[in-house]
Parts: sequence; C-alpha cells; structure tokens
Amino acid sequence: MRARLIGVSVILGALCACSTSPPMRYYTLSASAPQTAAGSAVEPLPTIHIGRITIPSEIDRTQLVNRIDANRLRISDMDRWAAPLDEMIRNTLTADLAARLPAGSVSNLDEARPGEKRRVLSLDIQEFHGGTDCSVTLRAAWIITQPDAPGARGTEAITSPSTGACPESLPAGMSRALAELSDHIASALQGDAKLGAP
Repeated sequence: MRARLIGVSVILGALCACSTSPPMRYYTLSASAPQTAAGSAVEPLPTIHIGRITIPSEIDRTQLVNRIDANRLRISDMDRWAAPLDEMIRNTLTADLAARLPAGSVSNLDEARPGEKRRVLSLDIQEFHGGTDCSVTLRAAWIITQPDAPGARGTEAITSPSTGACPESLPAGMSRALAELSDHIASALQGDAKLGAP
C-alpha cells in the first residue's frame, strides 16, 4: 500500500509540474512600410514575380534560432514560428516590395498569366540569425531573370540592432532586415533601365 501511495504521489507531482509549464509562444514575420512612400511619378514596371526562396537548413525549423558564437546555436523550444519560415519570408518580401514599387508590379510566381514573359526574383539566404541579444544578421544573394533581356543580381549584408528582450524581439528584427533588403532590391529595379525592358 505504501509503495502504491508513493507511486500515485509521483504521478500527481509530474502532472502538476506539467500544468505549470510555460505556454508555447508562436511568432510570425511582418511587412514594414517604406521610409518614403512609392511616388506616383515612378514609371510603371513590368511585373516581377517572387520565385524561389532558399534558407540555411539550420534555421529551417519550427523553433526560433539564435547564434551563440561561430559554432553554437540556441534553439528555443518554447518559441516557435507559426508557419514555415521560408514561406513567411516569401510572403513578407512580396508585401514589402509591393509597398515600394508601383501598384501591380509584384506578384507571386503562381499568379503569372499563361504565355506571360516572366521576370522572376529568386533569393538565396546564406545567413539569417539573431545574436545572443537578438540583433539580426542577414546575408543574401538575389537574382532577377527575364527572357530576352539582361537580368540583374546583387548581394546584401544587413544588420538590425535588437530593440527588446530576447527571443521575443527576434521576429521584429528579422522583419526589419527583410524590409531593408526590399529597399535595396526596389532601388535596383527602379534604377536600372534595362530591367524595364519588355
């Protein structure tokens, strides 16, 4: 009988411990308005379709990831993305670019019309981590391809300082870094006349 009571006590203790575990927290990325609104005097651009987005395998997971040093990562089990990270990056980049370019200039690749000559933006993210203080580093290469005309490419290295407690501030910092990346790509699209060729 004594052994049975001890066993029941252990089970009840475990259940109580589980009931007081901190709740799981879920995060998403968000689009950011440009510092200056897209001007109405900007010439219309051919539609740019957002194509493939690749991200490093170490951040391609549901949990938020922080880099401790060159060889160590911290993976937060209680802080998770609400959707696949590459999907959220693609949606956020699409919205950020749409806010920086003339109306109708940006769409997802699956929205292309049959027979349309597609101008496609592809993004290869080599690094997208938060530091121990949740400052963000983004390193990425982008390329724009289009049929029958020269394309364009660029590489970006962006840092976004932390603005709050970690890891809660990480998604906001990553969103700001994507907004800055969108600023650079939008400037390239608007500034290179070759990219406006039909």
